Amino acid sequence: MRGWQHFARAGLLAAVAIAIASAPAWGYVRKKTDGGIDEYWQQNCIQLSVYINDFSDMTRDEIAKSIGAAAHTWSPTAVTCLDGTSHPFFEIAPSLAPAGTRAPRPAYDGHNTLQFYTAGSPYSDTSAIGSSTIALTSVWARADGHIVDADVQVNAQDLTFRNLDPGWVNDGTFPYDLQNALTHEFGHLLGLGHTCWDQFSDFDQPIDDMDAGVPQCFPPPDIVKDTVMFATISSDAEITKRYLSKDDIRGVCAIYPQSGDPHTCALDMPDDGCGCRAAGRSSGGAGLTMLTLFTIAIARGRRRRARAKSATSFPARP
Repeated sequence: MRGWQHFARAGLLAAVAIAIASAPAWGYVRKKTDGGIDEYWQQNCIQLSVYINDFSDMTRDEIAKSIGAAAHTWSPTAVTCLDGTSHPFFEIAPSLAPAGTRAPRPAYDGHNTLQFYTAGSPYSDTSAIGSSTIALTSVWARADGHIVDADVQVNAQDLTFRNLDPGWVNDGTFPYDLQNALTHEFGHLLGLGHTCWDQFSDFDQPIDDMDAGVPQCFPPPDIVKDTVMFATISSDAEITKRYLSKDDIRGVCAIYPQSGDPHTCALDMPDDGCGCRAAGRSSGGAGLTMLTLFTIAIARGRRRRARAKSATSFPARP
């Protein structure tokens, strides 16, 4: 952790209460391995190295605020489980790489990263990310479900991002709120799937924790639309995904119950010499079991809508 500028997580959202819908919970979705095993992290915290590259639409402080707040939204100090007393044990610990440091290629290497693509640091022609993609989260997990690597990619090459806090004035660029988008992506990183089904991107209908197929994304029931893990951004000015719904809270508390806290923070684990500091070592190979894209469909005029689709994606619909 030496040589990094760390985000101040405590108190980032002190003035922001977690919004919990008054309606009854609908259901949350767990991401699963190809073998149908739920995905999860074994340790109680992970380091996420952030590479800004040459993204300059926001200052480093603004970027740190947005990413740190998105991570904090899922943290034990921000989330109280629905029993009213317990808290999930998992926490994401982002840190900024020194200015000018180039991001490594997203890969299964035990190094959890978040990076920005820009005109000067573009995504490759062979990348799963494309011009209609807002952000992409890749998670590698073992056959037993435990996650060993995660990489988040933000498409600032084709899209504009800002920190849309209260008082923000639209300057005509119609940017997306970085915190809003990354709160959703961090939900995927910790093991949650979408709460609706887009047949154009997901071949199989996701099943929620109630063993029911989730509703279709178009049009969605309001109770599902209110979840952070809903697969669509309604507009570029949306900030509703900054706040967890009852379903999001039930999901993170179920995956990481306080009673199951292993008290083994990955940031304190020794480097085992294989580049797997964040994941530790385990027998067997790891497969890319989750690749989530947050995408946009370009609407007529200047308004745009986002949706999520899988790695085997179809073209965005107008």
